[in-house]
Amino acid sequence: METRLIKIGTDADASSAAAEGARVLNAGGLVGFPTETVYGIAAVATDDDAMERLRETKSRPDRPFSVHLGRREDAFRYVDATPMRARLLMEKAWPGPLTLLLPTGGVLADPRLQKEGLYGRLCYDETIGLRCPSDEVASRLLSSVDAPVVAPSANRAGSQSPRTGDDVLNEMDGRIDLLIDAGPTRYGQDSTIVLFDADGWRMIRKGVYDERSIRRMMRRRVLFVCSGNTCRSPLAAGLAKKLLADRLGCRVGDLPKHGVEISSAGLHAAEGAGASAEAVRVARERGADISRHRTRNATAELITGADMVFCMTEAQVADAERLARAGADIRRLDRQADIPDPVGGGADDYRRAAGRIEQAVDKLLSEGML
Repeated sequence: METRLIKIGTDADASSAAAEGARVLNAGGLVGFPTETVYGIAAVATDDDAMERLRETKSRPDRPFSVHLGRREDAFRYVDATPMRARLLMEKAWPGPLTLLLPTGGVLADPRLQKEGLYGRLCYDETIGLRCPSDEVASRLLSSVDAPVVAPSANRAGSQSPRTGDDVLNEMDGRIDLLIDAGPTRYGQDSTIVLFDADGWRMIRKGVYDERSIRRMMRRRVLFVCSGNTCRSPLAAGLAKKLLADRLGCRVGDLPKHGVEISSAGLHAAEGAGASAEAVRVARERGADISRHRTRNATAELITGADMVFCMTEAQVADAERLARAGADIRRLDRQADIPDPVGGGADDYRRAAGRIEQAVDKLLSEGML
């Protein structure tokens, strides 16, 4: 078999090459294609013959290959309870030169994939590898195939990962059906690999990103927003710090060392006031200290600088979105209903608000959203 070659020259070429690559993949073929890091060999994971050829070509009889995604959101077909830090990396580094090894909990998120019996083919030790390349040809190719596509680097075991189409042909001519040659890759080195598990995260392979860059991208800035920043949002920030510190086994003051910054603000706050006495008392009852809280106004810079913004009411979500205009992840803290303002009420009103807030925050922590 001779490997067919398509060389990319124009945008139209990229589109037609990706379409032809998708056709070959859907027909059970192997396709060499560029990413921003190195060239890969793609195969459709649902095709037994294609997977057998890929395993033989790569001399890898057992371990799974990373799934390659055309769109960032496709990751949630495979993993459901994604750790918050992994979500941050997806948002900040995808599409891009990063492979994530994520816990699956023993199942694939999309029941259709689970029914197709793909779990054992895509996962190992309850972990799946996901990669979302930024190269235009790769994105178009992967987005054009409905079935899961796996893709190791386009080299034989023990050889250097290929940076050009010529590198691929030198090793893979006659072994793959099609090569899409887009010239030298942008970075010319492998993707960084980061593993997430029950113990946290660790870098498996340094690539385009070093560990310092990964740590910087995983910093979480969480902002809680209410109206005056005297009760609900400082309660939410104080309780979130306390609950998260308990889970991490650290002191509240050490959360920044774990890459977490939690704060609060008000859409109509007067700068520099303290939290209400009732809010301080109710927070203390639940193990949180907000006695040194000082109010501040929610600015566009504060909102857009946060990775996640949680408001107490749907109206506040709308106000925060208008203020930020674009680029912020703004949500209501309790997905089911607004959390009423206890200002003007008694101790029981504050306790009810604090209970709702604590329950909502605890759910975010359980889901890995915080």
